[in-house]
Amino acid sequence: MIKKEQPSPSDQTWVLSSLEHDQLVKAKKHPIPRRHLKGPALIILWALRLYLLFMMTVVGYQAWIAAR
Repeated sequence: MIKKEQPSPSDQTWVLSSLEHDQLVKAKKHPIPRRHLKGPALIILWALRLYLLFMMTVVGYQAWIAAR
């Protein structure tokens, strides 16, 4: 079994700094798949969404009252 060695951060920096602009863009551009969240992380995200909707309603109401 062959073990692949990961280049050190200093090696990666050296390689990336030697690339031309279009090569650098191509090297950095790769799709990142979506994460499937479970449990506490999913609950926290939904709580933040609900909080955001609630606060948008509060700010909208305050702006409406102030405009009267």
